[in-house]
Amino acid sequence: MSRAAEAAEERASVMDSLWLETLHRICGRAAHELKGALNAVSVNLEVVRSRSGKPDTTASSVNKYATAASTQLDAVIAMTEAVLSLAREAREPVEIAMVVQKILDLLARVAQADGRRLEAGGAFDDLGRTSASGNAVRYAIGSCLLAAVDASQDVRCTPIPSEGGGELAVRIESFDGAVFAIDEDVIAAAAGAGIRILAESSVISISFPR
Repeated sequence: MSRAAEAAEERASVMDSLWLETLHRICGRAAHELKGALNAVSVNLEVVRSRSGKPDTTASSVNKYATAASTQLDAVIAMTEAVLSLAREAREPVEIAMVVQKILDLLARVAQADGRRLEAGGAFDDLGRTSASGNAVRYAIGSCLLAAVDASQDVRCTPIPSEGGGELAVRIESFDGAVFAIDEDVIAAAAGAGIRILAESSVISISFPR
């Protein structure tokens, strides 16, 4: 194996470790909310089961519990699918929209539970695919969204339209004036994978190569 190939393999191994650590942080934050949603489904379904067994029970008397169970089940499914997707080996070239959505499915719920807001500010499908490695894309987006949610009460993540076939970019912005701080090690690791992270006050821009 050539030195260049060995260096590339080493960089990939380091990035795999960095992403795994970030995934652990994301899942650690989301675990409580996933468990809470599962408990809510269980409790509401038990009410429906017990009440529906009584001869004088009307559909309207259990409707709100069935609706609540359905809503919580939707959250459980979304969060579970996000964990499974992020745990699998990434398909390359990477669809940026999928990575953003899966991480938002987990962290938005965490933010909501803390009285915060994290939301998508547009359709990411138009961004398309990037040539950067799957775990590098996940690492950059996950690290920046974690930092944003930790710093701000109101965060929006939006796609930045590319002009003239340039870089693909995502913008993370605080709407309460909170200042974002991204660790220099995160910026350097992402840069080594061809991903540029720029943090300026209340805005983080992540640019991906085509």
